[in-house]
Amino acid sequence: MKTYLISWLRKNHAGHRLEQFERLRPGAWLVWEAGPWRPPSARRETLQSGPDTRLLASGESLAIELAAKDGGAEVRLGRDADCDLVVDDATLSRIHLVLRRDASGGWTAQDSGSRNGTKVDGAPATMPLPLREGSVIEAGAVRLTFHKPAGLFARLRAAPL
Repeated sequence: MKTYLISWLRKNHAGHRLEQFERLRPGAWLVWEAGPWRPPSARRETLQSGPDTRLLASGESLAIELAAKDGGAEVRLGRDADCDLVVDDATLSRIHLVLRRDASGGWTAQDSGSRNGTKVDGAPATMPLPLREGSVIEAGAVRLTFHKPAGLFARLRAAPL
């Protein structure tokens, strides 16, 4: 699974048309929206000194290309190192939610019995809920937005340089 800063994608695809972007970045995307991070342990550092501090302080969102580690149709998100997408936030369970790609290429999201729950567009995801362009997934305090290539491209065009 590849992860990019929104500003990096914006800069590197500035001269592209939608068709070029879709050819280069054909998969579905999650954008991890900037927000507060809650470290799972008081022993963990919340900020490190050095060049990355600027990125953390700026609150920039990350674009994550949806893909399972094993190439399958299921992406597990949570704090556990075995998850396909590891997000080390105290409001997430070890395996918090599961995203599944169906035969037609669509995606669903379902909570996996987490402590703090998962919502898709405000509805509890106790069963698989379909993701559409711009769907907002709230997993604990972590907020993600689902995009297809055209939707992410439009967002990049609207993002400041």
